[in-house]
Amino acid sequence: MAISSLFLFPSQTSLFVTLMSIINMLSLITAGYMELSGKNKQYAKFFDANISTNSRDDADTKLSSRNGMLVFYTPSFLIALVSFIVFTRQDLRFSMIVYVLIIHFLKRILEVLFVHNFSGSMMLDAAKTIGLSYSISTATMIYAQYLCQECPDQPYVDLKYIGLGLFLIGVTGNFYHHNILSNLRKKGSKDYKIPKGGLFELVICPHYFFEIVEFIGVFCISQTTFTLCFTVGTMFLLIGRSHATRKWYVTKFGSKFSKDVKAIIPYVF
Repeated sequence: MAISSLFLFPSQTSLFVTLMSIINMLSLITAGYMELSGKNKQYAKFFDANISTNSRDDADTKLSSRNGMLVFYTPSFLIALVSFIVFTRQDLRFSMIVYVLIIHFLKRILEVLFVHNFSGSMMLDAAKTIGLSYSISTATMIYAQYLCQECPDQPYVDLKYIGLGLFLIGVTGNFYHHNILSNLRKKGSKDYKIPKGGLFELVICPHYFFEIVEFIGVFCISQTTFTLCFTVGTMFLLIGRSHATRKWYVTKFGSKFSKDVKAIIPYVF
């Protein structure tokens, strides 16, 4: 028995899914490497369109950070909702993967609307590119799961309920630490502070740590090659992003930032 058959559905015959698995993982790993090397800072505190080297000031080229984040997540949320109508044949695993994607993106949208505090802006092209990337990945993940329904060669080890538990832990931990971050600033303030509480005592990006846990859970529910590639790529991206975040805090706060606080993995990295 091949080791992959213990945990994965057989690779789909769909050329589209195969190509997207490779492209998705390589693009996310590349983005993670760029974060590590400080070459990709088109998000959050690392980029503000107001100080971009692009001299154009047309309102059409910019979005508020809040609206930009909504462009990131809303299309993927709608794709997950519509998939229940498009794909009428649904087994339990397919339904689970769609539901967790709906929960994931709905949580993101609600956080943007009611939890996060924003102070900057972003370029419209960057927002559209990221939103398109999320949408394609979401649609492909759902389609890959659809192709695996009633597959005669099921994974030998069924991980979907373990995956659901990991997903719920990841979603809860991610929201908890996002809420801590949102409470750091008084309304209208643009000052940054070193976050405290929860796993912030050990790592500067516990929200990314729990997002990785969340997507490991999604993979365990899905057990498809595409979702594995997406999860591995996401791990590399968030590890790179957390490294960039820690470096930013060290630069901004100097000796006030504890060297014992790691980037994303407590006591390790």
